[in-house]
Amino acid sequence: MEMIVQIVLGGFLASILWFFIGGLLYRNPFIAKIYKDLEDSEGLKKWEDLKKYMINMYVFGILIQCMLFAFVYTLIKPVLPGDFVLNGLFFFLILILIKIIPRLFDMWIQSTYPNKLLAIE
Repeated sequence: MEMIVQIVLGGFLASILWFFIGGLLYRNPFIAKIYKDLEDSEGLKKWEDLKKYMINMYVFGILIQCMLFAFVYTLIKPVLPGDFVLNGLFFFLILILIKIIPRLFDMWIQSTYPNKLLAIE
């Protein structure tokens, strides 16, 4: 039971950090201008309700992933080589190799999402 609480708490805290840090990174003037310039692109969905967009983005784009990542980290932690920071770095690299790079390539070859935004993502 204690492990489940740690997974849920860790996933929830990571999702809050991701939400706020991501928000700061995406709303910086340089990135915000790129998004603003491309907001009429056919590859971007138009959200009339900002509150609904933010809730969907948090729950389906961040919270669920963070819960899954916390669970997977708990499973593979025994085979990672070091302390908390080093293990976090290794897990980060694993996520890049098995999630981020393949998804980026998949979006690039199968969608009309603007290349500049793909690079940012």
